[in-house]
Amino acid sequence: MAVTLFMVRATITKDKEAAFNTWYNNEHVPQVLQYNGAVSGRRYRRILGEDKYEYMALYEFASEEVFRKFQESGHLKELKADYDKHFGSVSDRAGTGWVQVFP
Repeated sequence: MAVTLFMVRATITKDKEAAFNTWYNNEHVPQVLQYNGAVSGRRYRRILGEDKYEYMALYEFASEEVFRKFQESGHLKELKADYDKHFGSVSDRAGTGWVQVFP
Protein backbone atom coordinates (compact mmCIF):
# COMPACT_ATOMS: atom_id res chain seq x y z
CA MET A 1 0.00 0.00 0.00
CA ALA A 2 1.39 3.35 -1.04
CA VAL A 3 1.34 6.35 1.23
CA THR A 4 -1.11 9.00 0.04
CA LEU A 5 -0.91 12.72 0.73
CA PHE A 6 -3.74 15.22 0.78
CA MET A 7 -2.57 18.78 0.15
CA VAL A 8 -4.90 21.66 0.93
CA ARG A 9 -3.74 25.15 -0.01
CA ALA A 10 -5.51 28.25 1.25
CA THR A 11 -5.62 32.00 1.31
CA ILE A 12 -6.90 34.11 4.18
CA THR A 13 -7.50 37.82 4.59
CA LYS A 14 -4.89 39.56 6.76
CA ASP A 15 -7.46 40.64 9.35
CA LYS A 16 -8.46 36.98 9.98
CA GLU A 17 -5.01 35.41 9.72
CA ALA A 18 -4.32 35.01 13.45
CA ALA A 19 -7.75 33.50 14.11
CA PHE A 20 -7.35 31.23 11.07
CA ASN A 21 -4.01 29.87 12.27
CA THR A 22 -5.22 29.32 15.83
CA TRP A 23 -8.38 27.54 14.66
CA TYR A 24 -6.52 25.48 12.03
CA ASN A 25 -3.81 24.32 14.44
CA ASN A 26 -5.97 23.70 17.51
CA GLU A 27 -9.24 22.49 16.00
CA HIS A 28 -9.13 21.62 12.31
CA VAL A 29 -5.95 19.52 12.04
CA PRO A 30 -6.83 17.47 15.15
CA GLN A 31 -10.32 16.86 13.70
CA VAL A 32 -8.84 15.61 10.41
CA LEU A 33 -6.53 13.27 12.33
CA GLN A 34 -9.50 11.67 14.10
CA TYR A 35 -10.23 9.85 10.84
CA ASN A 36 -9.08 6.22 11.00
CA GLY A 37 -6.10 5.95 8.65
CA ALA A 38 -5.07 9.60 8.80
CA VAL A 39 -1.43 9.30 9.87
CA SER A 40 -0.14 12.85 10.23
CA GLY A 41 -0.91 16.49 9.52
CA ARG A 42 1.44 19.44 9.08
CA ARG A 43 0.96 23.05 8.05
CA TYR A 44 3.19 25.37 6.08
CA ARG A 45 3.34 29.04 5.12
CA ARG A 46 4.73 30.00 1.71
CA ILE A 47 8.02 31.90 1.86
CA LEU A 48 9.16 31.73 -1.77
CA GLY A 49 7.55 31.78 -5.18
CA GLU A 50 4.43 33.21 -6.70
CA ASP A 51 1.21 31.47 -5.83
CA LYS A 52 -2.18 32.82 -4.82
CA TYR A 53 -2.18 30.45 -1.83
CA GLU A 54 -0.23 31.44 1.27
CA TYR A 55 -0.83 28.36 3.43
CA MET A 56 -0.64 24.63 2.89
CA ALA A 57 -1.80 21.74 5.03
CA LEU A 58 -0.32 18.35 4.22
CA TYR A 59 -2.04 15.25 5.55
CA GLU A 60 -0.68 11.74 5.23
CA PHE A 61 -3.03 8.77 4.86
CA ALA A 62 -2.11 5.12 5.29
CA SER A 63 -3.08 4.18 1.73
CA GLU A 64 -4.83 5.36 -1.39
CA GLU A 65 -7.86 3.27 -0.40
CA VAL A 66 -8.11 5.00 2.99
CA PHE A 67 -7.74 8.41 1.33
CA ARG A 68 -10.47 7.67 -1.21
CA LYS A 69 -12.82 6.57 1.57
CA PHE A 70 -11.99 9.78 3.45
CA GLN A 71 -12.87 11.82 0.35
CA GLU A 72 -16.32 10.23 0.27
CA SER A 73 -16.89 10.33 4.02
CA GLY A 74 -19.29 12.31 6.12
CA HIS A 75 -16.24 13.24 8.20
CA LEU A 76 -14.80 15.28 5.33
CA LYS A 77 -18.19 16.86 4.59
CA GLU A 78 -18.39 18.01 8.22
CA LEU A 79 -14.82 19.35 8.10
CA LYS A 80 -15.59 21.37 4.96
CA ALA A 81 -18.81 22.75 6.47
CA ASP A 82 -16.95 23.79 9.63
CA TYR A 83 -14.24 25.49 7.56
CA ASP A 84 -16.86 27.34 5.53
CA LYS A 85 -18.68 28.41 8.71
CA HIS A 86 -15.53 29.94 10.15
CA PHE A 87 -13.66 31.23 7.10
CA GLY A 88 -15.61 30.53 3.92
CA SER A 89 -16.23 34.20 3.15
CA VAL A 90 -12.62 35.31 3.74
CA SER A 91 -10.67 32.35 2.37
CA ASP A 92 -10.13 30.40 -0.81
CA ARG A 93 -8.85 26.83 -0.81
CA ALA A 94 -8.00 23.96 -3.13
CA GLY A 95 -7.23 20.34 -2.33
CA THR A 96 -5.26 17.75 -4.27
CA GLY A 97 -4.40 14.12 -3.59
CA TRP A 98 -1.02 12.49 -4.24
CA VAL A 99 -0.02 8.84 -4.11
CA GLN A 100 3.58 7.80 -3.53
CA VAL A 101 5.28 6.33 -6.61
CA PHE A 102 8.87 6.03 -5.37
CA PRO A 103 10.49 4.43 -3.43
